[in-house]
Amino acid sequence: MKKHSKEQIEATANSIMEHFIPKDAAEQKLSFHFTIPPSSNYKVTYEKDDKGNWSFKDYEIDEK
Repeated sequence: MKKHSKEQIEATANSIMEHFIPKDAAEQKLSFHFTIPPSSNYKVTYEKDDKGNWSFKDYEIDEK
């Protein structure tokens, strides 16, 4: 399995993050899983700041 840099993972997650924003505006954290083809799976975590902006916080390799 190819190892991706933090920058690659964050850029990919940022490009699809809007599809995972919780409908509940009170939520302060979100996480989701995604795959970078062909088979690199990741789980990413975001947190909402005081201005309501979501920012990338962390990732982990999701070995299924």
